[in-house]
Amino acid sequence: MDFLFNGLAGLVAFFYSLTHDYASAIILLTVTVMLVLAPLTWKGTRSMLAMQRLQPEIKKLQAKHKNDRQALNEAMMAFYKEHQVNPVAGCLPQLLQFPVLIVMFNVIRGLTKTVDGHAAPKYISHATDLYSALREAGGHMISVGMDLSRTAAQSKGSDAIPLYILIGLVVASSFWQSRQMTARNPAASTNSQMQIMQRVFPVISGVISLNLPAGVVLYFLVSNLFRIGQQALMYRLDPTLNAEVKKEVKEIDVKADEIERRHQTDGGSRPANGSAPASRVTTNGARGNGARQPGRPNSRKARKRRSRKR
Repeated sequence: MDFLFNGLAGLVAFFYSLTHDYASAIILLTVTVMLVLAPLTWKGTRSMLAMQRLQPEIKKLQAKHKNDRQALNEAMMAFYKEHQVNPVAGCLPQLLQFPVLIVMFNVIRGLTKTVDGHAAPKYISHATDLYSALREAGGHMISVGMDLSRTAAQSKGSDAIPLYILIGLVVASSFWQSRQMTARNPAASTNSQMQIMQRVFPVISGVISLNLPAGVVLYFLVSNLFRIGQQALMYRLDPTLNAEVKKEVKEIDVKADEIERRHQTDGGSRPANGSAPASRVTTNGARGNGARQPGRPNSRKARKRRSRKR
């Protein structure tokens, strides 16, 4: 973990030497981290978009196999494999954010550490401009009208106003990001789970931000804005996404029927007691319903009568 702390703190110190502004240094750090994670978040976001668009077809599979859990699992696994969709990958962009936030929290707290009232920044070299600036400021990060080392919960009066504004922007950007995902999928607007997530996740991000240093909240905000831009670019730079999903939607009904017929052929339609189906096809093409075939008595009494005559 020290490697991560030293690495991010070193990047903050480097960008501060270029800008001599704490907020600008954190923004540049955020953009750098997001660019490094871009391939993973791009893949995860693409998978999430595909899953959302295919949700109506997944529900059709669930309805067809609602009374057979094994058949449903087989159909779903075949569906994911056939369309190369990973349902877990869609959570990747959100899951990646929280570990980095934890590291940033410790980095900001280490950079603004004080001992006996004197600043004692950690994780960076004493020869850096950032170290000297923090020592002179007593461990405070004053930038854009706020102390980036303080949390909104610790601040009072006028000092707390810009911090709460920053948190409000985080909540708004989180809601915008969630809305951006669901707006592309009309079916998601009627999905109760998606609607709950759309409302709850921004609120959770705001509650978490109350106890984070403003520097970390700034990182949170910039990362949200970066992902919003990334998702918008996906629709412009990834034209195959819409075409592939539309094609998959047309094909999935046929594939679902094939899976169902295969399952029935393997014994899925046989009654639970193991007996043969009541209705079966006779040699003349008609369904057997107890009727005798022409010229071939099929009752036990008829066979007995023949034996007596003999």
